[in-house]
Amino acid sequence: MSRIYLTRLVIETQTPMAINTGGRETGFDSQLARDANGIPYIPATSIAGVWRHLTKEDNKLGEQAAEFWFGTTERCSTLTLADGIVHNSQNKPVVGLISSQEIQNDPILALLRQDRPHHREHVRINDRGVAADEAKFDQLLLPAGVRFTVDIRWNSNGQDAQQEKEWQDILACWQKRHFALGATTRNGLGKIRVVASSQQVLDLAGNPTAGERLSEFVKRTDIPTQLDLTAQPQTTPFAELPLQALDNWRCGTGSSLLDPSKKEANVNIITYSEPRIEWHNNTAAIAPNSPVLCGSSIKGILAHRIAYHLRKRLGIWAEDMADCDHETWEKRPIELKQLLGHADQDDHNQSVAGKLFVDDCQIDFEHTIIRTHNSIDRFTGGVRQGALYSEELLYQPCFTLKLWLVPGTSLSPELKGALEDTLSDLQSGLLPFGAGSGRGTSLVMQNQTQEWLVNWNAITEATNEKAKEKAL
Repeated sequence: MSRIYLTRLVIETQTPMAINTGGRETGFDSQLARDANGIPYIPATSIAGVWRHLTKEDNKLGEQAAEFWFGTTERCSTLTLADGIVHNSQNKPVVGLISSQEIQNDPILALLRQDRPHHREHVRINDRGVAADEAKFDQLLLPAGVRFTVDIRWNSNGQDAQQEKEWQDILACWQKRHFALGATTRNGLGKIRVVASSQQVLDLAGNPTAGERLSEFVKRTDIPTQLDLTAQPQTTPFAELPLQALDNWRCGTGSSLLDPSKKEANVNIITYSEPRIEWHNNTAAIAPNSPVLCGSSIKGILAHRIAYHLRKRLGIWAEDMADCDHETWEKRPIELKQLLGHADQDDHNQSVAGKLFVDDCQIDFEHTIIRTHNSIDRFTGGVRQGALYSEELLYQPCFTLKLWLVPGTSLSPELKGALEDTLSDLQSGLLPFGAGSGRGTSLVMQNQTQEWLVNWNAITEATNEKAKEKAL
């Protein structure tokens, strides 16, 4: 060992993140991983797992590189990873134990130490358009905009130039869209961006200051502010779909009105919105709530319509399933697992991860309106007592869906065709995309001022002669 390579990365969450312990928080179905200060952190094992997987799947690197850098059951890892340490509002990592007063005086740390820094509610819809049994759950999250410092170290004899080049290829994985941390990363959560980095090499031979420099590195006193990673070719999404609502529109259910001038209004149904942390000149502040179309909502809508078109292409008609039980009707075609994955509750070895990544959508709008509704008594023709309610709607908002595919994705011709039909429905305004579809508040179509981009060459076709039988 004649050289020590030291790398420090500062990453920022672009979407909410769920780094869970596997336990449950009071009132919630998940629990955030927290350090001795009660502040969330990213375990090094979580980072290593994602990094190793992307290294193994990379065409230039492969399994041999993954085993060398991340180890196996027979040899130790070349890399030494430290846990991801959260930054305070002044862009400084929180190292060691700090007092409760320091945490309370810092707006970012005070937010993150709360039992519920942020959360999202989820529900799975069955074939009849209502919540499926036992499919309602709440997920604790970190808000978008949280920064962490991650330290990486490895040793070399200083004589292998190929090893140093391979290290740069390994490090470049951090700039890929698929490098996402935490749970449900394919539904928009856990997306990160490297905002700053620093690399240094300590030559131990004849260098009496090496020990002092290593000690300073471990203390995390010097935080980079510039990005020095080798620039990588920009990863492009499989599909970039600009949409605009045809009229008033809403998504999800929130708790905060988006128009400050209407704070006094008694509104019952509000568009979903969430706060995020924004950085200016290395100082953080909590931004006001902004509307978001969650990736899980997008994926659920797409999955439902893709399944419809897939059954149509396979010739699976409702008349042929008239005598089937409710459980059979609830099952989606098994061939969808090629794209959306499959969780097998009986045999976990048969479970596969989906190949489609969906980003959260930030929504741009100019103003909102309050619409009032009531329910009419079918006998008297008058208003039913207690049935008056109102909702906040966005007027013709715009947003862009970004869909990503795992490199090398292979789909059957029927499934690829079903995906094409679904995106065509969305483009022409035939797929409701939002909440309140029965009241017309979810109609969208292509934004004519922007280009509709889909890279169908990213998908290779694979024949499946028994697709129809497996889909039943």
